[in-house]
Formats: sequence, C-alpha cells, structure tokens
Amino acid sequence: RMDNLGKTDLTFPLGSSPLWEDITPIPQDDGPDPIVPIAYSKHFVDVMDHFRAIIKKEEHSQRALALTTEVIKVNPANYTGWLFRRECLFALGADLKQELKFVDEIAAVSSKNYQLWHHRRVIVQHMKDAGTELEATTKALLQDPKNYHVWAHRQWVLRTFDLFQNELKFVDLLLKQDIRNNSAWNQRFFVVKNTTGFTKEALSQEIKYAYAAIEKAPNNLSPWNYLRGLVAQKDFDQLDLVNSGAASIIKKDKKCAECYSFLVDMALKFPAANRLKPALKMCEKLKTELAQIRAKYWEYQAANVQAKLEKLEEAKSAETSGNS
Repeated sequence: RMDNLGKTDLTFPLGSSPLWEDITPIPQDDGPDPIVPIAYSKHFVDVMDHFRAIIKKEEHSQRALALTTEVIKVNPANYTGWLFRRECLFALGADLKQELKFVDEIAAVSSKNYQLWHHRRVIVQHMKDAGTELEATTKALLQDPKNYHVWAHRQWVLRTFDLFQNELKFVDLLLKQDIRNNSAWNQRFFVVKNTTGFTKEALSQEIKYAYAAIEKAPNNLSPWNYLRGLVAQKDFDQLDLVNSGAASIIKKDKKCAECYSFLVDMALKFPAANRLKPALKMCEKLKTELAQIRAKYWEYQAANVQAKLEKLEEAKSAETSGNS
C-alpha cells in the first residue's frame, strides 16, 4: 500500500497546516462544463492543488520535496511529480542514496512504471556510481522476469558502468526458472553483443546453447528466434551447424512446427535448391497439419520459396546457355 510508504511530516489536509498558510491552492482546470469529471478523492485534490501552487511558485524547498512524496504516492506515474522532485533533490543537495531507498519502496508496489525507472537512472547518473543497481533490478526481475522497464534500466547500468562480468550467469538462472522467458533470451543476445561480440567461436557456442534449450521444449519460440538473431549476423558461416541441429530436432519430433518454420526461413535467407525444395514441402505440412491457423501465411511463404527456386533455375539455365 502506498499509504505506508515515504513517511513525511506533512499534516493533512494541507490547508489546515500553518506550514502551508502562505500558499493559495490552484484547482484543476477542467473547463467550464466538464462532461465526465473524475471523482478524485479529497486527499488527492488537496495534494494536487497545493502541488500546482508550488510549481507555479518555482519553490524547491524541503516542504516542496515532502509534497512530491505525497504526489507520487497518490499517482506513481505522475511524470511532473518525479521531475519536480529531482529538481528539489538537486537544489537541496539531498542524500541521493536515501532517495534510491524511497524509489525501492515505490518499486515494490508499482514496478511497471516508466517514470520511476527513469527517475532512478537520472539519480544514478548524477551520483556517477552504479551502487546497488544490479541488486535492485535483480530483485525486481525475480518478482517479474518480463518487466520491460526494469530490463531497460539494467541494460543501461551494465553498459554505462561496464558490469557485464556475471550477467550471463544471471540470464542462465532466469532461463532455468523459465526456458520460455523471451526477455532473458533478449538479454543474453544483448550481453554477447556487448562483450565478446558475435565471433565465430561465440556464434558456435550460442548455437549449441540455443539447441540445448530447444531439446527441452522444441516448440518454444524464444530460442528459435534467438537462432534467427545469430544467423542474421554479418558474414554468418555456420549454416551447417544450424542445419544439423535442426535435423536432430526433427528426428526426435517430426511434428515440431517451430523447427519447420525456422528451416523455411533459412531456405529463404540462404537460397539453394537443396534447401528450397524441402522448404516447399515444409510449407505444405505447416499449412495442412501443424499450423493450420496460419494457412494463408504458409501459402505466402510457399510462394516466396517458389519464386526463389525459379530465380535459381533461371540463373542456372542462363549460365548453361552462356557456356554452350
């Protein structure tokens, strides 16, 4: 509950406190004839009316900072509340480590909140110290492993302070908990890209890693997409390893739709007759047996495969004619 967070010395209603007797609250302007006015609570109106007055006054005082605490409690997504709070913090030379503890409290009950994580980033930038940011994001991600805002902040911390050393271990932990966690797969790609890069050795290792995960859940789309990302790297030259891995999956599970789909993509990306001809049959299998709900898509893919095949045959024919 927000009520128990960020304790201040403010007395409510604010208008009854001597601390605010010099402030004239500014009501929200909904126009002369609001059609469906929002039924704000009396406390919300009290807080926000005083907040508008403080903003107009451009006052960055202790009482203004305390008021932003209440503004954020009544609406944690209030961007202006967070922005004005930062202005107060910097103007007052406040303890920013203590501020991060306040952010932790809000995050515990409102973690899917872009404003909160942006605020945290600006504070850490100002401190020029990663501090316990990895620990804070680890805690948030263990509670919600697919929280986009937390992942974005964590990636910023890793890149800004070069803290990649143990990140793959953390990703492994999340994938052991949920092999389908597409956010963790994305993070693995991010880490490899920003550390070793996609060298030949790294690609080989990551291809094997992806197939090990696929063995556990063949129709899990996440590692197949991870493979697509690996194959898309410049000058990729490990198609044999990719194809042998896919063949192994098909051998064990002849109804693995994701594997057939992946092989169709590979045939289109690396067009050769020995890949395109089987891909046509795979499209038909996907259309009629394994993924009928996307029948129109597989018709479209089959047409793409056929076009590539015809183009190859035309080129071959032209080459033969030229040599005769």
